[in-house]
Amino acid sequence: MARILVTGGAGFIGSHLVDALIKKNHHVTVVDDLSVGKRKFVNGKAAFCKIKIQSALLKTVFQKGKFDYVFHLAAQKNLQYSKSHPVEDAETNILGSLNVITESVKHHVKKIVFYSTAAVYNSNDTPPNRESDVENPATPYGIAKYTIEKYLQASQMNYSIMRLSNVYGPRQDSEGEGGVVAIFCKKLAQGKPPYIFNSGNQTRDFIFVGDVVRASLKALTRGKRDYFNVSTDQETTINKLFATLSTISKQHIMPYRGKKVQEQCRSALANTKAKRILGWFPKTTLATGLKETYHWFIL
Repeated sequence: MARILVTGGAGFIGSHLVDALIKKNHHVTVVDDLSVGKRKFVNGKAAFCKIKIQSALLKTVFQKGKFDYVFHLAAQKNLQYSKSHPVEDAETNILGSLNVITESVKHHVKKIVFYSTAAVYNSNDTPPNRESDVENPATPYGIAKYTIEKYLQASQMNYSIMRLSNVYGPRQDSEGEGGVVAIFCKKLAQGKPPYIFNSGNQTRDFIFVGDVVRASLKALTRGKRDYFNVSTDQETTINKLFATLSTISKQHIMPYRGKKVQEQCRSALANTKAKRILGWFPKTTLATGLKETYHWFIL
């Protein structure tokens, strides 16, 4: 049994990870400021500290916790906010993350698992992106994540960096940075038409949260000072996503269309490296994952 800290453990991915760690009898502490995460998502067997990761109080959490491992998910993920409030965004995503890394080094944490993003890659490259591709983040969020990747590489820490594609599943927030799956599910559950921007032929690599958690558990003991794409290696159009959810929900509603916005046309990540080194592969089909996600929204 290990002593484990999960930052952002009240959030979408983090709360699922905490559940899985506790199921394996680890002693888990959650740090979350609840700006996005929800207290009700935190497993009752986990210790909980409501603080910001950039707070000086984090030192006390590390002193008391004597953690073996750290999973660092806490972040400011709202893209529009990061563009309009770059200083506040950096305080969390860069300075807060450096605080987590500094305390991890100081308290001799065996390994930190850091959650990065597909946004570190060049959005103009033809998918799927591989870990060997040149990074060229174009958004404040991607820039911040890539900055922390480089800080980890410059540190003495053992780490695994998880570059996530488009994660979806139960507990995902349909507001803010929630993602198209959560937004579609909420609209269909309400019997309302969602908006599909542009042609709907833009693609994303949708991976179920349960598969991300399984990759995270593998990264606890596999991979040394390395980074991995955690993805399905498959492109799905937004039109196909909506059609699948319409069938699942039995809500055959015509979406609103036509609004033009600037966005990436295609996105997918190759997962060969994670399969080879972590011994992991995604198990959940899109149809199965969407069904579980939609049912959560109608509970």
